[in-house]
Amino acid sequence: MEAALNRLRTWVPELPPTGAVIERDAPVVRTHYGTHGEAGHGPLPDGDLDALVARQVEAFARRNEPVVWPVYAGDLGLPESLLAAGFTAEREHAVLVCPIGTDTAKLPEVGHDWPGHQRVADLAAATGPHRRPYSEFLADAAHLRQSAEVVLDGDRAAWLEEIGDVMVVGGVTDPGFAAAIVRHDWRLAGPHQGVRFLLAEAADDLQAAFEAAGMRELTSVTRYHWAPPGAPARTRPVRRLFAEPEHDDLWARFSEEFAFRPDTRAFPGITEPAGSATWHVGDAEDAALDRFTETIYKGLRESVEPGEELYWLDWHHAGYRFDPARVDGTGPRWPGFVFPGGDYHIYLTADLRLGTFGHPWEETICVFGELLTRVGPELTAALGEPVRRSEP
Repeated sequence: MEAALNRLRTWVPELPPTGAVIERDAPVVRTHYGTHGEAGHGPLPDGDLDALVARQVEAFARRNEPVVWPVYAGDLGLPESLLAAGFTAEREHAVLVCPIGTDTAKLPEVGHDWPGHQRVADLAAATGPHRRPYSEFLADAAHLRQSAEVVLDGDRAAWLEEIGDVMVVGGVTDPGFAAAIVRHDWRLAGPHQGVRFLLAEAADDLQAAFEAAGMRELTSVTRYHWAPPGAPARTRPVRRLFAEPEHDDLWARFSEEFAFRPDTRAFPGITEPAGSATWHVGDAEDAALDRFTETIYKGLRESVEPGEELYWLDWHHAGYRFDPARVDGTGPRWPGFVFPGGDYHIYLTADLRLGTFGHPWEETICVFGELLTRVGPELTAALGEPVRRSEP
């Protein structure tokens, strides 16, 4: 069990969470979410911890991100260095571990039921704090993929994520739900065949409930917090959208406004708006496609108002909402693709006034609104003359 905890502490995801950037300063791993940050660490060096902490503070300060840094019992010297750097400590919590359950306690899943997720969010807000805020867990659902579980049973809920061979409890809204969480055999869910241990952080009644269900205290953890003087951003640079009402509403409005008609043989796939142009991209060389993509990104960034967000929609798949001024560079990568590889790809403003529509079967890109005014000549230089124009 101690080995499971050590793997958890040093675990780094292969891909960063949606809208986040991962940086390393051995032995520290920083996750920058744009709204806040998290720091974790492996075995600490024997050298100057004050200097190590100071570098992390500087990195989070550059991004204007508050940071949380979990410190486990045995991390000698680190609490003193954090306090000296201006961090403040939460109360201590027990870290509880046990092998996963072997009976078949049934737990309902929320899946993509958005009202269910909203119900869990309401319960979480009323019962926090939790090891992992539910809003952050939900924002990372795409990153966690099949390693995430949300369970809801009336007025009781929990959310869990798989990290290596450990199923980590992010939050439980009712101590009475603890026993069912412990008894459930997570391997029955299919994707969790490698899970061997359940881990939770708890205090007071929740700790007692977990211990009564068979978990034992392995160590303790205290979370330390630091915040820069300025107000941090309120939203991540990129957010994933799939089952949210906002996502469905945007698709509905786009389909109505542009008479979207998906078909593998009937072209074009929309009623192309006045003041648009459409280029064929199917036989373009790689260099031309790279130039075309960069031109679209630059044009979109320059066409929106300061602080205005864009959407990337992918037919029958997850989409994204993002701030084009906060992606690339030191931020997360620009979401989505311009080239319609496999399905319809759309960049769009919320008011539908400008964007692109990529048709995968015709292998074309329609550019409309102010974006066309900005990038039309450059796209023609990269791809040749448009195959269609819709005059203003």
